[in-house]
Amino acid sequence: MASVFSREKRIVYSRKIKGFWEEFSRKKIGLLGLAMVIFYVLIAVFAPLLTPYNPLSTEQVAQSFARPQWITIFPQYSDLPTTEKFPLYWSIEEESELIQSYGTIVVAEYEAENMEIVAVRLAAKFNFTSIPPIEFYFKFTWGGNDIQDLKYAIRIALFTPDGTRYSPMTDIYLMSLEQAGGELVTVQSVNPFFRQRLGFETHKNPAPVIFNQTGEYKFELNIRFQPKSTAASGKVTVKDTECVILGQVHGILGCDHAGVDIWTQLVYGARVSLEIGLLAAVAGASIGILVGVVTGYLGGVVDELMMRVVDILLCLPFLPLLLTLVFLFGKNIFYIVLFIAVFGWQGLSRVIRSQVLSLRETAFVECARASGASKFYVITKHLVPNVLPIAFASLVLAVPSAILFEAALSFLGFGDPRVPTWGKMLHQAFGFGAFTHLAWWWLLPPGIAITTLCLAFVFMGHALDEVVNPRLRRRR
Repeated sequence: MASVFSREKRIVYSRKIKGFWEEFSRKKIGLLGLAMVIFYVLIAVFAPLLTPYNPLSTEQVAQSFARPQWITIFPQYSDLPTTEKFPLYWSIEEESELIQSYGTIVVAEYEAENMEIVAVRLAAKFNFTSIPPIEFYFKFTWGGNDIQDLKYAIRIALFTPDGTRYSPMTDIYLMSLEQAGGELVTVQSVNPFFRQRLGFETHKNPAPVIFNQTGEYKFELNIRFQPKSTAASGKVTVKDTECVILGQVHGILGCDHAGVDIWTQLVYGARVSLEIGLLAAVAGASIGILVGVVTGYLGGVVDELMMRVVDILLCLPFLPLLLTLVFLFGKNIFYIVLFIAVFGWQGLSRVIRSQVLSLRETAFVECARASGASKFYVITKHLVPNVLPIAFASLVLAVPSAILFEAALSFLGFGDPRVPTWGKMLHQAFGFGAFTHLAWWWLLPPGIAITTLCLAFVFMGHALDEVVNPRLRRRR
């Protein structure tokens, strides 16, 4: 172990690294590619700090196809509102010993004695001063303890500043609560059943009608307790109550068809693209080095057999075969990386083989064989270190191919649905009407990101190829 880190070897390696960097730093296109790769790596590493949202969350943060917020610097978009959230602080309209209010949290306790139905009414107010929205929703978390013998119903009413009352014609029954459990209740203006209950036609949007005024709005929450027996009892908590008026602009890159933040998908997509590209390239390069070195050094039947396998694999249509394999084995990111690596080493193996064919006739290899060195020793100590620079340049150039293949799979609907990728963004944009709505803020960013990241590795690869390839250096 000491010989590996001896002073002499450290000096040799430091000289090699210094010489390599001096040569590489003369390649401006290589430095540009390196800077671009570092930029994407920083985005991938600091993704949790760049956005507060979960990349796989379906939380609606603005209206469908909301534009980027910076677009309001243009006069024609200056009036577009952002999302407004109004926490609802409840007051008890009718005094009752059953219920207590703690701002946005309401706790109600009930014990049945004579099977009577008890109703509790709460009210919360907020000021709305923006332009009429296109979408809004009202949400709260509803949970309870020891409620198996009680049935609850909720009715929501909304009062406009001029006193107009909007309320569903039927109650919302929550029958599936577990003890000490809870569920999120979201009442959305885009829900056709909710529109119908408010007295609107299912295709008519109530949001701009209800919020066509500025001033004080009031939410009213009526909770009804209905016991199933005289021994019924329970404790119910209503919390996290808020009214959300969805904005028409949001964040850096706006929103998709579901009102989900696009910037979050983009920055987390950088992680997946880099992981897939690097892992597939490293795995493929490892296979290529192994096959190329072994076949080139051993020759004979092994060389002939492996080269015919390479010829067959090179003739196979890669993308249709990849689609078939993903369909058979499942849409899993591990399988995608594995398949790209397995079918991406043939070109490198040919390059390594040709290099080894010339290296095995050199004096230092002949001396090693003459001194009794084994084939394994010659391969690991002499051949592999001499072909690594060429393999490293090919590895860097293989990364964009892996990224593009993964993006193609995801765009065609064969990507892993559990991970956010740029190809998945393009697939969803194509399938959910981004072209119809001219949502350029959804279409362009993933395409630009794929292109620039692949170009970065291509720039680096070509610069590395000039550094490690003596023929290209002499040509320069």
